Amino acid sequence: MDLLDKENFKSVTRAKNLSSQIEEQLIIAINKGLYSSGELLPSENELTEIFDVSRGVVREALLMLSAKGIVEIKKGKGALVLSPSVKSLFEPLTALINYKCGNRGFDCTQQVRKSIEPFIAGLAAENKNSKDLKNMQKCIENMELNSTDKEKLTYYDVEFHKAISQASGNPMFLIIMEPIYNFLRTYHNSELEGRSTYSVTREFHNTIYKAIENGDRDEAYNAMLNHLKVGENKS
Repeated sequence: MDLLDKENFKSVTRAKNLSSQIEEQLIIAINKGLYSSGELLPSENELTEIFDVSRGVVREALLMLSAKGIVEIKKGKGALVLSPSVKSLFEPLTALINYKCGNRGFDCTQQVRKSIEPFIAGLAAENKNSKDLKNMQKCIENMELNSTDKEKLTYYDVEFHKAISQASGNPMFLIIMEPIYNFLRTYHNSELEGRSTYSVTREFHNTIYKAIENGDRDEAYNAMLNHLKVGENKS
């Protein structure tokens, strides 16, 4: 075992769950870049020595990391660090929205969206590129093609808003909004029925798109805000 490995970790305390402490420290080490994607974590025996715990405790910590999609346990090799996936990062947050908001999930997300998405649309008007505009236009076209399919309509509706976040030029907005977009994608279509008709949504999307295409920040902001207000009022 490399002595540097032991220097990268703190001792665990018996006052708390040992496996959770080890899991947390391994996540911190991965986030610091001490173990990159495609690299193996220290072996079970090495981790047992590093943390002065039983092999069962270490194994449980590694299984917790595996369940979160952070590592893949390779038989005979060890725990391989994985590249973070959208699923592993955002699904727990989407589940948290469902848990905390309950049947008010849609209304809660609309309040947050009204606070953030108009600003995002304004930034998109300033920072978009031709690829961003093409992605938005494609979503509008796909909504038109699938206007009678509620599931696909919802999917491309959300993808349109996601494309605008991408066009803002600030990756933090996409990180912040992705759990909300994921919630809306998986929200049961029957729950959305009556909140907004496709014809109204199409009109707003076209207005938002034109404002972004024309580089009109104020118009993009107002168009997005009005769009979200209409969706909220129909709830």
